[in-house]
Amino acid sequence: MESMNPTEMYTALVLAIGIVFFASNRFRMDMIALGMLLALVVANILSVEQALSGFGASATITLGAMFVISGAMRRAGTTALISQWLLQLGGSSGRRLTTALLAATTSLSALMSNLATVVIMLPVALRLSRAANMRPGKIMMPLGLFAILGGLITLLGTSTNLIIADLLAQQTNASLGLFEPALVAVPVVAVSLVWVVSFGQRLLPNTSEQPKRIGPNLRDLEKTYAMGNAFYRLRVRSGSDMVGKQLDALDLRDRWGVNIVGVAYPGAASFRPWSDLVLEADHEIIATGKRADVLQMGSIHHLEPKGSVSIFELARLSPADMELAEMMIPPYSPLVGKTLEELNFREIYHLNVLAILRSDKASAHKLFDTPLMVGDRLLVEGVPQQLIALREGNTMVVLSDLGVSSEDLISKRSLWMLYILAGVVLLSLSGLLALPIAALLGAFASVLLGCTSAEGAYEDVDWPILILVAALLPLGAAITDSGLATAIGSLISLQLGALGPQALLALLVLASALLTQVLANLIVALIMAPIAFDLALAMGVNPTPFAIALLLAVATAFLTPLTEVINIMMRKPGGYQFRHYLALNVPVLVIVLIAAIWLTPIIWPF
Repeated sequence: MESMNPTEMYTALVLAIGIVFFASNRFRMDMIALGMLLALVVANILSVEQALSGFGASATITLGAMFVISGAMRRAGTTALISQWLLQLGGSSGRRLTTALLAATTSLSALMSNLATVVIMLPVALRLSRAANMRPGKIMMPLGLFAILGGLITLLGTSTNLIIADLLAQQTNASLGLFEPALVAVPVVAVSLVWVVSFGQRLLPNTSEQPKRIGPNLRDLEKTYAMGNAFYRLRVRSGSDMVGKQLDALDLRDRWGVNIVGVAYPGAASFRPWSDLVLEADHEIIATGKRADVLQMGSIHHLEPKGSVSIFELARLSPADMELAEMMIPPYSPLVGKTLEELNFREIYHLNVLAILRSDKASAHKLFDTPLMVGDRLLVEGVPQQLIALREGNTMVVLSDLGVSSEDLISKRSLWMLYILAGVVLLSLSGLLALPIAALLGAFASVLLGCTSAEGAYEDVDWPILILVAALLPLGAAITDSGLATAIGSLISLQLGALGPQALLALLVLASALLTQVLANLIVALIMAPIAFDLALAMGVNPTPFAIALLLAVATAFLTPLTEVINIMMRKPGGYQFRHYLALNVPVLVIVLIAAIWLTPIIWPF
């Protein structure tokens, strides 16, 4: 092979310097990528149009839109919906819950970025671990692993999938279908799942650290305060004697032992039931008390029963400026020994007491007649400003603010986001819309339907990752156009050309799997893909098996916590040491390599 010309040498130098900077972890990856891009433009190896092409590339647009959709799913409460389904499916069995969780994580990761999937599923995993009495060390690493493996199933799963598919189309005019990688990825996931659930989990530490609470857990509150059937909804009929009367004048607490905690028009957000509120026809009141008392009150006052209200729905009905909080009565409090009625509690403190917990016994009935005692815990609803003011005084101790997060609330929007995600996949799969346009349409629909705000959509985009991808995409063209890919390919062909495409594929897969343990998989994909496709074209063989094999190989960064962000995220909550990654993931690495080297050429012949 002839020596490299100056253009090839300069491109190789830029690439080598970039790799050193990437490996050092001392600089931002997006800034390194932009620096490499500018160095190639200044040397006229890339034109201005080529350098900017990455910012409008299909991979970049699709990735940005999927960030918006992922964020909207989190904001719309799809997390809570998934949690409920998994609890119903897995029950309290640790193995069943683990299987259900990993299957759900894999499915979700196939349709959005791995990192977004982990962000959504991490709180779900912690809640399920509490339900099954499992330590986080048994579940955190498998969660991250299957978020990575799930990303192999479709082109949507990871940015590297989109990049490899883009480079394949640019360099060879071949194309990959949205679900085409699933033909080899699904068997990998299935075999890996059997390994992890049946034996691999036993190799992970049974860490003593309890799962940390991530955001409020309304299900725990419902159990702690025995509020499963504590709230009821009733509609004020036009013929009711309550129409036109103030709440205070009705004296419902003394007559029926019923407390009104919310009032709203049908379909509207509730508001605090202040004492001089005048009830109108079609008002819906949220009442707490004994079921028999509530129903009798409804019958006497001509109210239409509308069923019970869970704490989840109560939280959703609360206005945006209201929050739940737990408070405790300290020994020095002036409230000790007095009832809420005597204290005129609601009017003075602007708090609505939903339940009282005393000596591990909770009650939501006849709260206003109960003298408060030292150590009583009160579940209250109030404005954040009032909670802050109470924290600064000595009347009550604010134990925890439980402001409701969107991930706890299930609404129509939770299902809408699932429909939007399904729509993106179906539109792209059917060929009616290109994948970037389908993803953009899904992101736009998320905002239009109120599942996220326009501001929230911008906040949910991981801009450094997006810029990194956009800046690195033209690197593939530079490696090809400068002749560097051809030069390296010629060297490999000269050494191994006689071994045939199968041996060449194995070499590229092993090299990629080794490199991705020390370099980001994006970088490895952009280095290896142009070389692999150039070699395939030179040998006159099908480049598709090389693309699929590389897609699998660059995903094997899960072997260590060095370069994979997800593995790094899981290390602390799982309490892992380096050996735990090897114990669980080496067999999975072998499974992936066998699939890439042996199974891929069977499905996509050379």
